[in-house]
Amino acid sequence: MKGLPKGFWKRNFNVPNTLTLIRMLLIPVYLVLFVQGKKYPALFVFLAASFTDLLDGMIARRYHLITDLGKLMDPLADKLMVLTVMFSLAIGNDSIPPTVPWAAVCIVLGKEMLLMLGGLLMLRRHIVVYSFMIGKVAHCLFISGLTASFFHEWFSRVCPGWIMTPDQILLWVAVACTLAALVFYWVGSLHQLREAKKNA
Repeated sequence: MKGLPKGFWKRNFNVPNTLTLIRMLLIPVYLVLFVQGKKYPALFVFLAASFTDLLDGMIARRYHLITDLGKLMDPLADKLMVLTVMFSLAIGNDSIPPTVPWAAVCIVLGKEMLLMLGGLLMLRRHIVVYSFMIGKVAHCLFISGLTASFFHEWFSRVCPGWIMTPDQILLWVAVACTLAALVFYWVGSLHQLREAKKNA
């Protein structure tokens, strides 16, 4: 393709990146099923997409197939899928009642916007801030919390009198972890900025 560096496709077209692309293509499939009120098929697509996330990371690390494109596309696919599912479960439809609080959606969206802004600022200074383990933990908690949210009505029946049902507890723990990840990111960014100034 015109404009791409020589050997781009050879370096980047591998199994992990293909799985990441599949995960992104599953987002509209999920949306179509959800809008049609097909709750459990939509959940299955979400879980399949989450499995590709686990699988592509394992393959990339095991067979040393980590690429710059993969570093960019993998977290982007994760964020898009999680935000899509959060928005859909916050809006709901005639067949699927809303279960995710809008406050959680707004916090996560705001966090992602701040991360994007921070990433652009660091990129302008040629500084890369790598992800922290707490961010990966938060992502796993979001997958668990959102999966559980599909069964919110059942949790409400078996946990009467609870201030928050287990699915909501999982979701808010995930939100807390993702905010902690944001703090780690900004602290790491400031540290790398100071180091860059010292070495300038």
